[in-house]
Amino acid sequence: MNKLVKINGGELKPYFEKSRPACPFYGFHINFEIMVDQKGNECALIKGYTPCQMKIRELTPCWNNCSFYSPEDIKNLKEMEEILAVFPDEFHPPKARSWKGITLKQWIQYIESRKSS
Repeated sequence: MNKLVKINGGELKPYFEKSRPACPFYGFHINFEIMVDQKGNECALIKGYTPCQMKIRELTPCWNNCSFYSPEDIKNLKEMEEILAVFPDEFHPPKARSWKGITLKQWIQYIESRKSS
């Protein structure tokens, strides 16, 4: 069972469980200021629709072990953590036609919390 992520005193909880590797960018695509769930092996850190380099090498995707992103990437991601809207399937409100998503910061906290559960 996933741990809940505390956000401004509230809790961020998915509407359903979805298996995810320990990488918040696996299976997503970034376009402008949104990161959309693609339900595949895409890496959002690589421009264009490109598969995860760890998955291609038959490794389990884990951004802490990924040699693809650099300290410069981490700095850029820190700057975007409150700006970038992430749209993971498991957080999409049931029956909602549209929603605002969650922040990159919230998504990373959620993925990180799953590793220790």
